[in-house]
Amino acid sequence: MKKLMMALAVPALLIGCSKDSKPKKPGSDGVAGLFWTQEANLITIKSTDDQPIAGAQILIGDALNAPFEGNFLTTDNSGQVEIPAAWTTPLTVTVQAPGYVRSTYMGQEPGALTIKLRLQPTKTQYEVRGSTQGLPIQDKDGLVDFGLVMPAFSKLDLMAFDINNVISPQFDRITAMGQDIDVPANISLPRQSEKYSLFTITLDKPTYRIYYGQTGVNRVFAARGRFPFKSTVDALRNGAEFYELINDFKINGGAVRDIEVKSAQTKLDMPTREINFTDSKGLVAPQFRADEMFLAVGIANQSGYMIPTDVKKTSQGQKLTLNTMPDSEQMILGVLKKTADMKSGGDRMSATLLPFVSGVAPKMLPLIPDPTIASDGEVLMPKFNSVDGVNPIATYSILSKVEEVVQGTAKVKVLHPQWEVYSQNWLERMKLPQWPEDTAIPGKKRWEVNFVGSQTASQVPVGPAMIEAATHVTHSSISF
Repeated sequence: MKKLMMALAVPALLIGCSKDSKPKKPGSDGVAGLFWTQEANLITIKSTDDQPIAGAQILIGDALNAPFEGNFLTTDNSGQVEIPAAWTTPLTVTVQAPGYVRSTYMGQEPGALTIKLRLQPTKTQYEVRGSTQGLPIQDKDGLVDFGLVMPAFSKLDLMAFDINNVISPQFDRITAMGQDIDVPANISLPRQSEKYSLFTITLDKPTYRIYYGQTGVNRVFAARGRFPFKSTVDALRNGAEFYELINDFKINGGAVRDIEVKSAQTKLDMPTREINFTDSKGLVAPQFRADEMFLAVGIANQSGYMIPTDVKKTSQGQKLTLNTMPDSEQMILGVLKKTADMKSGGDRMSATLLPFVSGVAPKMLPLIPDPTIASDGEVLMPKFNSVDGVNPIATYSILSKVEEVVQGTAKVKVLHPQWEVYSQNWLERMKLPQWPEDTAIPGKKRWEVNFVGSQTASQVPVGPAMIEAATHVTHSSISF
């Protein structure tokens, strides 16, 4: 029965979360909201909500006074500083400000630029809770109806996917058939009764809860779904893993809301019938190895916010059909993973996000080994080959600290980004600049590496424009 409740979260496996301070248009979503502009002879540093950051520090090059004197700068009250005349060749540019993620852009030509920094999450957790309403519940109809609530999905989430953002690591306990059952906290399961053999089983967990690491306006998506009760229970009792039953789970629609998170707990009851997924399109699954699995997800892009419309597991070369949302930009998200990683929770994955046209046959970048770290701290990247039609455009790396935070009454480990690095092409090795008077990050950390490719672009300026141009990514990481 505990497996059954975990299976309720299946449709969200591939939906990420955006923890920006407030919703933004495409191209300004989270890290993807960083961009370059021209303002003569000035470097300008801002937050993602366009506020100047005074006192931001900028290092041009790989170390203090190298390759030229005066390469360490500080912005004024307008968040600006003049460009040094000695900057005449392409160099690494690194920006830091208190409370923000440190960012490095490799190989930058000298010139005016504007960089927007994203806030670091805090250890304080802000709870949003409520119910899902309007589910078509009918007792003893053989189907379990559920709501699944999560922060909205952005393109950046393909680059830094975290399963804890979509299947809550927290649980709420209910009792059925005299047994305690742990249900993921972001599931809403309004009271309903179903027959199993000679028994009537009542499920009742109407309240969901999700968490944010900072205050601000956030977009929330609630999915309306259902699955067949008896066959799912039988399969799980016979040892099936929940992802093996994914094709039996249906997402039929849902709703989106914006909410301002500003206190320890915020109430938000979510409707579930405002959006309906009534169109459908076909695709052909790619070829992949016997020890891998492929998931296809229908996506509706609504002004840069992407919501899932269907999800299916399929074998290689198989034709299948996914539900889609009418009157929206329809996209297909393909995700390739090692089957063993699905069981162990490993984060290695390959993903593609493409326009959903009938008969589309996604190509996938190969899954890659984890990076390694040399004795001097240099990150040694895995080597791999691209596929025809996918251009290598970027390496995007993130150094995060593994933090323990309190959500509800439990302690949870989450990743808090500390340093992000953008570079053109696919790197073989990467060495961070020597930040002046820097101190080592204490505790457990993780380096994530993302090799970004595009079917539509061959060269993109260094920075978040690379993410906007991406159609493919392959991801791995190392914890240390």
